[in-house]
Amino acid sequence: MAGASTPKMAISASNCGVLGSIGCGMMQPNALKSAIRETKAGTERPFNVNLFVTDNQEGYNVDSVRDRLAWLYDYYTEMGLDSPRPSTFAPKFEEQFEALLEAQPPIASFVFGGIDIARVNALHERNISASDVIGAATTPTEAEYWQRVGADGIVLQGIEAGGHRCSFLDPENPGEPLSELLKATRHLHTPLIAAGGIMNGRDVRGALRQGADCAQLGTAFLTTEESPVPASYRESLIAAHNDDTTLTKAFSGRWARGIRNRFTDMAGVQFTAPYPVQNALTQPLRSNAATHHRSDELSLWAGMGVGAVRDSPSTPHLIDKLQREYDGYNI
Repeated sequence: MAGASTPKMAISASNCGVLGSIGCGMMQPNALKSAIRETKAGTERPFNVNLFVTDNQEGYNVDSVRDRLAWLYDYYTEMGLDSPRPSTFAPKFEEQFEALLEAQPPIASFVFGGIDIARVNALHERNISASDVIGAATTPTEAEYWQRVGADGIVLQGIEAGGHRCSFLDPENPGEPLSELLKATRHLHTPLIAAGGIMNGRDVRGALRQGADCAQLGTAFLTTEESPVPASYRESLIAAHNDDTTLTKAFSGRWARGIRNRFTDMAGVQFTAPYPVQNALTQPLRSNAATHHRSDELSLWAGMGVGAVRDSPSTPHLIDKLQREYDGYNI
């Protein structure tokens, strides 16, 4: 949930007894270290820091694909905005990783790619919270990869999940339903964390019954007061139905699930630059939409359970409700 989570949100969640997480994939190293320091100062409980294992595409020549991106530049013209000309696209993962080792968060997790055994060992040697390193997988093969390199937990991301697909061995594979993914990974001995379409305590129970050791929720927390998402994003979440989401590359160049809007419908299957180039190219459009209370050009990341989103006054309030639902659900 890079951009949709903050130290404040993670602190609030962890202090309530669940594992708070900060999406740091787009943070420069100094900002990453600052976020970890802030979170450590706010809670004595474990929390997670998530990074994107990805090529930052340094040196990518946007002009070489300008004709193929005409649809995007035309959209900027229609909106009365200058066409973007970014010179950099994302932080370098190698530098982020060194900052992570220096800052020593309790738990570290990784998406979009796999880290090797040497990096897993480096994290373990720095005593990252009782050796907790978590990898994300969208297929059984990716889950097996994380077990081989010594991860301490594996997030299984079902096709229902909101936001970016965590795929890395076959990025074009959209994945499979969470229930099927859980069935296909029962042979693994590494703890499994279910993600995708989990919105309430009943859903958590259901994931555990199917073999998960833990459950991960994201979309449900986007309407809490600790969430940094724009008001128009929040309103779209509350108004959405479960069938309002789609997978799109339009905003970032990677498959991601969000609420359909004018931009995703218009982009359709148009050419997109690779991630994170496309993400940088659409950033001014998204910023303008947030400033002017528009949802048509926002990346409204949300899972297939979005119809169950509630207007939650706070993270502690939502967690209390989830706990009561979990305890009250009669298996």
